[in-house]
Amino acid sequence: MTASQPPLDSGWWDRPELRAVLARRDVAGVFRWMQRHGWSQTQIGARTCQSQGEVSEILKGRQVKAYDVLERIADALEIPRGLMGLAYSATSQSDSDETHELTIEDRRNFAGAVASVAFGSVNDEAKKWLPQFSNGVAAVPSVITDSDVQQVVSMTVQLRKVDQRYGGGAAVDAARGFYGYARRMIHSTADAQTHRELKISLADFSSMLGWSFHDIGDQSSARRFLMNALVLAKGADEPSLASSTLYRLGRVSMQEAQPVEALKMLQLGQLAAQDAGDPAEVARLHANEALAYAMLGKHDHVKDCLARAVHEMGRADKSRVSPWTTLYFTPGDYTGHQALVYNSLASYAKDPRQSREYAERAVAFSQQALDESGEDRPRRSRTFDRIILSTNLLRTDEVDSGIAIAHSVVTETQNLRSGRGISRLAEIATAASGLSDNPDAKDLMHQLAFARNTALKALTA
Repeated sequence: MTASQPPLDSGWWDRPELRAVLARRDVAGVFRWMQRHGWSQTQIGARTCQSQGEVSEILKGRQVKAYDVLERIADALEIPRGLMGLAYSATSQSDSDETHELTIEDRRNFAGAVASVAFGSVNDEAKKWLPQFSNGVAAVPSVITDSDVQQVVSMTVQLRKVDQRYGGGAAVDAARGFYGYARRMIHSTADAQTHRELKISLADFSSMLGWSFHDIGDQSSARRFLMNALVLAKGADEPSLASSTLYRLGRVSMQEAQPVEALKMLQLGQLAAQDAGDPAEVARLHANEALAYAMLGKHDHVKDCLARAVHEMGRADKSRVSPWTTLYFTPGDYTGHQALVYNSLASYAKDPRQSREYAERAVAFSQQALDESGEDRPRRSRTFDRIILSTNLLRTDEVDSGIAIAHSVVTETQNLRSGRGISRLAEIATAASGLSDNPDAKDLMHQLAFARNTALKALTA
């Protein structure tokens, strides 16, 4: 968020008068509330990827009925879709439930269920959060061997590469289909070691699948498959994988603007990582605690967590890192994460001078990450770096460079099947909204709005 743009506090929509407005899908009512709290039509348009004229028309009485536009506005304003009667439609839902936003009580119950599983107890509440499947068509072997386990491992590796290169939308359907088959092998006969290895491979696959759902914006399905992965990892007594899954649950919470909840998940992950004696996982958890603290505006905590992450990475043996803990060991990865942290600090800082200082650091880290990156670094990660670079160049008044990079990154994002990539385009638009006198910035905002709408349609097709 630029210094000139009023803040939207986490949970700002949780007011009785706004809930009634949202239930009616009264977008004009939402915009009028924002105006009363200091937002101009231009700033609202930048945040929701609309032109000032479109915002004006809505305020004058034009109704918003298009489902994808309502979804875009809800996501841009961080309004839970369920409050507007919108379900996540980026992919088909879990077989048992429609996707729904969590209430405060739901969140409390889910966090309690995660803690229960993390400490070794799969109670009835935890079982409520697991995905459900119908019976499949293909028969699984009645007796499984190491080759069956390796099939699951191989599919995990291949689909993880697809997810990283093209976005979660390119992998999620194939992954869920295969998992529906592979999970039934858990009931087949096997020796104890093979059965444990199968649980581990299924846990890793389910965690990868949950991350793909997270990437396309379906946090409900992400949560269920990650809970499933945590149950399997604990059942196999594999604390490193449990730790990795808790990291991903923390990122789901952050995507839903719940940094305090995220810290609870990450701290549970620390306990599992320490049990595993896995410095690489400990490092990743510290690095992501820094991101959650950045969302809370706690700079001293951010610095401490980043320093701890660097220390733990120095202790890790890269040759012995598990396949689910590869993050930050590819050149550019950790630098890119630091760029994301300082981008968040710049977004949430209330002091304009501090915001600019953080933005300058985000520019430096994102450019360094791109310079360090080779072809082995996921394409999606490099695209995210460029989004951060463009956003913060605009924040620091390096307008021409920021706009030039933004135009190129729009095309990159449209070629990804990533809901996170699409949503991050709104950050560029928000930064550009502070440059309302610049015609190139205005053109960029129109291009961003069009590109984001087109990409959302492609993702939900």
